[in-house]
Amino acid sequence: MDHDTAAGAAEFEREAAALDVRAACGVEINTRERDQVHILGYGLRHADPAFTARLAEWRARRVLRAREIIERLRGLGLDISWEDVESLAKETVGRPHIADALRRKGVVKSRSEAFERFLSSGKPGYVEPRGPAVEDAIGLIREFGGFAVLAHPKTVSKCEERLPEWMKMGLEGLEAHYAAHRASQTRRFAEMAQALGLLVTGGTDFHGPGSGRDASLGVSVPDEVYGAFEERLARCS
Repeated sequence: MDHDTAAGAAEFEREAAALDVRAACGVEINTRERDQVHILGYGLRHADPAFTARLAEWRARRVLRAREIIERLRGLGLDISWEDVESLAKETVGRPHIADALRRKGVVKSRSEAFERFLSSGKPGYVEPRGPAVEDAIGLIREFGGFAVLAHPKTVSKCEERLPEWMKMGLEGLEAHYAAHRASQTRRFAEMAQALGLLVTGGTDFHGPGSGRDASLGVSVPDEVYGAFEERLARCS
């Protein structure tokens, strides 16, 4: 599951088949909300050309944002170019690639430092996100046969207040079991999901080696949570 692309799905499915492992591909869509409101899509027709075309449109917006961030950083006197960033990205470009470029240049020592000094909201290199509205992200997932889940709710301000509105748009689940959640947070979000009638899911948010989000390749979820997820996945068209 990647941000705003499903380009790796075919390769993943081939490798999984070779290992006799069941594969279920999805997507993580970054919305225009600044507090990391990301919508996960499961069970959708990820290879449909119309679906991939819509994602391509949203990735193009990410490129425009990245270029503007780079210009702001250059205005601060930093030696960074679009080519520096583009060489680190594949399908999708984002602030983490800009952070990695700054790290390679020796401007910062880590991604987290790059965000703290330049790339987070309120910092000199920050540019507002240009992704789709939450409603559009949920709508795309549903249009192509899948179901939508709110990712890493700990990053979402006033999450409990906003969930009912997103449920009216078709949101079906909450990622309560998340690698960076404390046990108390997991309990809180699981109880929140149950109270609202939302499906509970789990995820690692693994971003690859050297990303700062590479400590774990797995997250444990209770059998009943996994069973309910599998049941919903089986009903996707």
